Amino acid sequence: MSEQRPRRAVGVPIWGILLLFLGVVFLLQTLDVLPWGLWGSLWRFWPVLIIIIGLGILLRRYNVWLVSLLILAILGACLGIATWQHGPSLPGGMVTSSYSEPLDDIKRAQVDIDFSAGSINIGSLSPTSPNFVEADSEVRDSHKTIKVNFNQQDSEGQLYLRAANQRFWGEGGIRWEVSFTRNIPLAINIRSAASNMNLDFSKLQVTELRLDVDAGNCRVTVPASADITHAYIKADVANVEVTIPDKVAAKIQIDTALSASDIDESRFPQQGDYYMSQDFDSAENRIELEIDSDIGRVQVR
Repeated sequence: MSEQRPRRAVGVPIWGILLLFLGVVFLLQTLDVLPWGLWGSLWRFWPVLIIIIGLGILLRRYNVWLVSLLILAILGACLGIATWQHGPSLPGGMVTSSYSEPLDDIKRAQVDIDFSAGSINIGSLSPTSPNFVEADSEVRDSHKTIKVNFNQQDSEGQLYLRAANQRFWGEGGIRWEVSFTRNIPLAINIRSAASNMNLDFSKLQVTELRLDVDAGNCRVTVPASADITHAYIKADVANVEVTIPDKVAAKIQIDTALSASDIDESRFPQQGDYYMSQDFDSAENRIELEIDSDIGRVQVR
């Protein structure tokens, strides 16, 4: 009489399933199918991780594929409920606010923007506008309207914009429209998390630019006529698309860890550690661009 062998325990690839789930969510956000502010709702389901680990232990003697499908179904249900709770990105009853600052005798300015869990568009004012900046915001919560700190010393302005009471895992549903004057040099520093950004600097005189992007989607067009622009982009788990106007020469240094990169080498052929325009040294308008990206996608065209 043959003895029945005990069923061998097989470990469920829980971390692989979680990475697969996160990858799908980030992909859908990059394709604008899901809003970046969804993380505020999805984060509330963190106890599900404990449940999943417990299921992996209790059901380790069962079919690994069956258990994996069960875990994926649980994660999918959490995503569906979080999307339903998050609702549309701009529902009725939004709180709107506006801010403007006159240009007066400002000759140059430093701009710092801290923004999370929403969407932000940055552009330029008309050449005849008397203002230095105009900003409009739409938020779900009146306690999260745009917060401004502006100082002027001699002819230099310093502007700091952020969402009041914002948190990385906030409720989302924040939208900003910000426009700056074309008539003075600007140094711009933007920190963003879980956001969708469309930054059109093509008509601005941005001489210094720094972007810190965490878990977001960023489309940026660099200045077309700012003489020399120095730009640094740090991106983590993000999709970054950089557009360089036709008449702007570029010197690009890129460091990617687990990111995919796509550089237009017909315009910027690789020369050692750089991608560089043939006429970079003699061009009237040029940009020195450094990109440091960990997990994501970088495109420069």
